[in-house]
Amino acid sequence: MPTLSELEKLVQEKMKDRKPLILNHPNFVHSAVLMPIFSENQELKFILTKRTESLKKHRGEISFPGGRKDKRDKSLEETALRETDEEIGVSPDKIKVIGRLDDLFTITRYIITPFIGIITEEVKCCSNGREVAALLYVPLEVFLHKEKFAERNIPQNGTNFPVYYYHWNNYEIWGATAHIINQFIEIIFDFQPSQIDFKRTDPNIIEKFLK
Repeated sequence: MPTLSELEKLVQEKMKDRKPLILNHPNFVHSAVLMPIFSENQELKFILTKRTESLKKHRGEISFPGGRKDKRDKSLEETALRETDEEIGVSPDKIKVIGRLDDLFTITRYIITPFIGIITEEVKCCSNGREVAALLYVPLEVFLHKEKFAERNIPQNGTNFPVYYYHWNNYEIWGATAHIINQFIEIIFDFQPSQIDFKRTDPNIIEKFLK
């Protein structure tokens, strides 16, 4: 695995000529997440959150810090950074955003914009107890092993939409979070464990899903 500085250069190299898929739909809410990456004992790790069981949506699920765009946010990147500060206690001045992945939509009618961020200073997180039950520091290397991966199809209007699953310790990472990680790993490390290998490259994919 690369060092944190090597990963930054790798991401910039892989993303420099890539245009992310941008989605818009009047019936969907825009949101953003941050993929926080840091180095601990020379090992690269994601910071993920385990949601509390008291939430109305996504209770108990594993996700990146993030949420819906607020009126005060000037951009989706600002949304991702604000939510990261609120949920895990890492302020925007300690995060360097180095890339943006494709938008993706969810069946709950959100459009999620994922940003890649590195934390070069010592990580001192404090979870928001109202939304976040626990913080998980998951090695990136976990997502480079096929035995940690599973998938299944969800048919919708003649198209098979894949749902990805990753397993780490006793946790299951799935849904939008797994999709975001899967795309990151494929773009940056040229590794794709999916046999379905469905690409969401068409900006009209939301309409195809809804019709």
